[in-house]
Amino acid sequence: MRYISPLRYPGGKARLAPYISHLMARQRPRPNSYAEAFAGGAGAALRLLLDDEVDHIYINDLDPGVAALWRCIFHHTDDLAALVESEDVSIDAWHRHSEIYSAPEGRTDIELGFSTFFLNRCNRSGILRARPIGGLDQAGKWKIDARFNREALARRIRNLGKYSARVIVSQKDARAFIRELEPNCEDVLLYADPPYLVQGDRLYLDSLTESDHADLASILRETPLRWLLTYDADKRVTGQLYNGFRCVEFRIFHTAQIQRTGVEYAVFGNQLILPEVTGIIGEGDYRWMTSKRKKRPKER
Repeated sequence: MRYISPLRYPGGKARLAPYISHLMARQRPRPNSYAEAFAGGAGAALRLLLDDEVDHIYINDLDPGVAALWRCIFHHTDDLAALVESEDVSIDAWHRHSEIYSAPEGRTDIELGFSTFFLNRCNRSGILRARPIGGLDQAGKWKIDARFNREALARRIRNLGKYSARVIVSQKDARAFIRELEPNCEDVLLYADPPYLVQGDRLYLDSLTESDHADLASILRETPLRWLLTYDADKRVTGQLYNGFRCVEFRIFHTAQIQRTGVEYAVFGNQLILPEVTGIIGEGDYRWMTSKRKKRPKER
């Protein structure tokens, strides 16, 4: 199955799933669970789950709408799929769902989750705070329903619902989420994909401040968890936030506004055992950003 997640996300990381699987197999002991602190579309997590590379996945997102949507996918599967099959896809509906997403307090999971889903499928590049495909006047070449294939999307949702017993969904600040995983440090591989340092406030409702990014780096420096982190290619990543950590620059395909191959950094926690050749990360060539690689921990 080529498409697993029913969500669209700019810079989605589903393409990293083969590398993460490769990385997990190298660990001693091998983790049996995988966690995403900023899940978004959770493309890599779902790929690992459906391929039985892990027993369980943890999907965490602080955005109330995104978290509600994941709870609906795994705990209100049929209700959500039925709405996907029947909801009117129009500008009037877009205004209604935009209002619900922007004021989540007091909403039920199915109400808020479906509105989030609707905006993700109907907005430009899947960005929840963007305008609809085709514009408010629907004068563009593509219309609001261009990415709303009811049958296929409902099928994806129902397929994912079968895995509900193997998925833990949470709606926590990533820093608290990481701390709560620490007692299970030998069982879990953590992946963190924070909002971009540049333009993160435009793409994400739960964007981080400069202080938040620094706090996250401090927690990851200290945690016993084995972790991998990706960021936009910004000199603050290697110069300030994760100075001294192993870091690779790689290319990945992005779909926000214009389809292109962008450059990002992958930072590796000190507890991770890395393959002798990093190899398959991203879309092709990669290069180390640190002067020398740290010694790998001894295999246990």
